[in-house]
Amino acid sequence: MRRRIKREAKTAAKFGLVGSSATAMHLIIAATMSAALPALSEFVVNCCGFIVAFQISLFGHRRLTFRTRGRARRFFLLAVLGFGLNNLVLAVLLATTSLSGFWPIGIATLTVPLITYVGARLWAFRDQPA
Repeated sequence: MRRRIKREAKTAAKFGLVGSSATAMHLIIAATMSAALPALSEFVVNCCGFIVAFQISLFGHRRLTFRTRGRARRFFLLAVLGFGLNNLVLAVLLATTSLSGFWPIGIATLTVPLITYVGARLWAFRDQPA
């Protein structure tokens, strides 16, 4: 039991590292685009960041976190659902606060990782029976 907990903690730490890298790139793209093109919709900016971050996530989780090919379609579906949740949070923030530009994107982007980890671990990258 103790060994399993250690292994799961190690997997979660790797997931955090890959996810942090992908999230950082998402936010860097969002910040850059928001600054360079302030008239551009937050949703378009968020989508551009997501597209790049997804590629980093898929590659990193396949190679480092779970060390398995996983099911790219499942991971993509999970990522799209996470992105949908991200956009829901973004829409709520834009509608109910005076925030605009990069800040609501940053807040929305940081709300999803725990849900994505559970879905990736238990569904998209779960160990497949031999």
